[in-house]
Formats: sequence, structure tokens, C-alpha cells
Amino acid sequence: MNRMKKVIWAHFIILIILLSFSMLAFAGQAKNVILMIGDGMGPAHLHITWLYATRHLGKNLVMTEIMDKGQTAYMINDTADSTVTESAAAAVQMATGVKVLAKSIGIGPDGRVLKTILEMAKEKGKATGLITTSGITDATPAGFVAHVAHRSEEERIAEQLVRSDVNVLFRGRKAFFIPESEKGKRKDGRNLLNEARKNGYEVVETGEEMKRARGEKILGLFNMGNMLFEIDRKGSKEPSLAEMTAKALEVLGRKEQGFFMMVEGGRIDHAAHYYDIGAVISDVLAFDEAVRVAYDFQKANPDTLLIITADHETGGLVVLPYTPTSKEYEGINLEAISKIKGSYLGRDKELGGDPSSERIKEVMKKYYDIDLTEEQVRVIRENPLRQLDPRHFSKYGNAAIASVLRLHHRVGWATDSHTGSPLFLWGIGPGAEKIKGWRHNTELFRIMKEAYGF
Repeated sequence: MNRMKKVIWAHFIILIILLSFSMLAFAGQAKNVILMIGDGMGPAHLHITWLYATRHLGKNLVMTEIMDKGQTAYMINDTADSTVTESAAAAVQMATGVKVLAKSIGIGPDGRVLKTILEMAKEKGKATGLITTSGITDATPAGFVAHVAHRSEEERIAEQLVRSDVNVLFRGRKAFFIPESEKGKRKDGRNLLNEARKNGYEVVETGEEMKRARGEKILGLFNMGNMLFEIDRKGSKEPSLAEMTAKALEVLGRKEQGFFMMVEGGRIDHAAHYYDIGAVISDVLAFDEAVRVAYDFQKANPDTLLIITADHETGGLVVLPYTPTSKEYEGINLEAISKIKGSYLGRDKELGGDPSSERIKEVMKKYYDIDLTEEQVRVIRENPLRQLDPRHFSKYGNAAIASVLRLHHRVGWATDSHTGSPLFLWGIGPGAEKIKGWRHNTELFRIMKEAYGF
């Protein structure tokens, strides 16, 4: 009898072990992967937006909810030639698992063409999608599908995109798809929109057209340049990032074999380059709404791995404890930030090339609810940088506006460029258990590849 019990227990233990291995294998298999990248979104960008959302809007961020329920890690992003990356190298490293040279797209340091996770997914019969609020020829989306020596080769990137058979391509920079004769930027006279249609793409140019689209392959180009900052988008015909994400999931979700999709909040980075805290917060909030759409899909389809991260930090953003005139540790001025009605970049159209003092006061009151002192007006009007090239007030005027408003909003910026700050990496779904500890962005490729079971 004792021997029989031992045999039964032995079989039971073996069965448990086999079931455990089976469950582990199942846990590592993802039918779909959604990678969401907040371009330039460092920890401070996320923190400040969380403060604004929880203290002023009275709601939590979906991104931090996923952190609570999923897996979280720190991620670094140095390249083959620099300790501080830019978007092209960061995207390629995440997409291929190989350290590359800055500003290269899909090309290794030795010159060989690198296969991306998107291309691998296509080879396995999966649908694919690239969505961004910057240009579809911009560095991050290009890093998952194009192969050129330098990110500036946007005409070539556009050519590769229309031949790529990526099912969903949403965003802007339409100018690189049409010739100069049609107010585009192509010098070769080609109209890639016509070529895209011949290749089976349904081409859409507004949010309403996008919603009505029924094709299996859709090319959405919603602006000649970058899409508008979220804070300026109201009243335009552009779709939100959340709307683009929802439409992409509608299309890609039809594929029985699953899909790979990359979604980028591309203008977070641009807002930080301009020291524009209002635009940063509004674009991070818009990114969070897109995350909400993706997370709802993941909950309904648990064989989906959802990953959220950034490519790099932009601006060296910090919260200032106080101003020279304050006496207490007050921190960020959320009330003042809540009154912002437009981006700094958009104000160059309001101010014109040589704004008067009265015009500056009027515009700053209208969009930022601030009554400028004469000294503050002088800083904006007589900005020494602007004197270098008065034709480009927007380029230097943003810095002047930011220098006046940063103490009012109580935020600080260390640089107008990127930093090497570690980033958050977090996710939920099959394969997310490997998101932990201290990770390099090249490891993200392996996490996605193994989650698929490739």
C-alpha cells in the first residue's frame, strides 16, 4: 500500500511539474505585441503629468495603473557611439537588439542591414502598424521598418514605407510623399500617394476619413508636417493619438495570426525641446489616453503583450521648489499651468516677426493668463538669441517665452536637447515577467521576440 501511495505521489508530482512548464510556456506566448513609446518622456515628464492629473483633474493616469498591476523596470539607452542617444538609434536598438550609431536607421555599425521585430512579425504572417504624432518618416517609426544610413533621408524613408506593406501607417509629413510642384518636398517629382494606392493602400487625410476607412492597408497622413500639439489640436481635422490607436487596433485585430503595433507620442519630445510645460503635459495626457485604448484591448485580449516606455529624456525637466520671491516649498504651479491655452511654438503666428510690446502683452495674457512686467516684455522682445536671426522668431522666441514663464509655472529645464537619464520600462501580458531590474533598450527586442515565441 505504501509503495502504491509513493507511485501515485510520484505521478502527481510529475503531472504538477509538467503543468507548471506548460503554464510557463503559455505565459511566454503573445499573439499580439503593442509597444508604446513616449518620445522624450522621462520620469519627470511622467511625474509632472501625474501631479497635474491627480491634483488638478482629479484622476489617475492609466500608465501608473499599469505600473501597479504589471511589471516595471529602469531602462538605459546608450548607443554604439554615445552615452546620450537620439530617437533614430533608440528606435533601432529597441527594434533590433543591436547597439547602433546615432542617427542611423536600420543599419548596424558594420554597415549590415538589421532585421526588426516588425519585419519578423510580418514574416510570421502577422499584421503590422506604425502610429505617431510626429512624421511617419520621422526617426522612431522609421526605425522599425526602414533602412537608410541617416535619419535625414526622409524621401527614401517615404519610398520604403509605401513598399513596406505595413498595414497601418498613421501620421504626418505628407510633404515627403508629394512633389515640390504640389507643395511637397520631393525633388524627384514622384507622387508616393498614387504609388501607395497602386500598392493597395487606402489613403486618408482627416480624422473623419480615417474613421470611415475600411481597407486592410491604410495610409493616414494628417498634416504636411508634424501633427499639431495636443494643446493646439482643438478645431482641427486631425485625429487624436487615442483615435488613431483605436482605428489601428480595429484593423490589426482582424488578423487571425495576430499583430505588432508601435504607437509613439512623438510631440512630447518637441514640446520639451521648446521648454513648453503646457504642451508637454497635454501631449503626455494624450499619450495616456492612447495607452487607455491599448490597455482596454489588452484586457479583452490577454494574449497581448503591452509595453510602455520612452526612447530618451528631453530637456532635463525638473520641478522647482520655489521662486526667488516665495518663502515656502510650493513646488509646481498647477493652477497657472491649467490656464495655458496654447503652445509656445504656436505663438509665433500670433506675435509675427517683430512684435510690439503691446502685442506681446496681449498674446501672453490671452494664452497664459499672465500680466507681464516691462522687464519681462523686454526679455521676450529683445531676446539676444533672436537678434541673431530676426526672421526666425519662433526658433528663439520660444526660449524667451519659456524663460519668463518657467518661474511662473515653477519648472526648470537643464537643456534644449536630450539627456542620458534612465527611463521607465513597464508592461503587462505574456512576456512582461521579464520586464524587471535594470535593462538596456536593446533587451526590449529580446523580450518581444521571446514573447512571440520566435
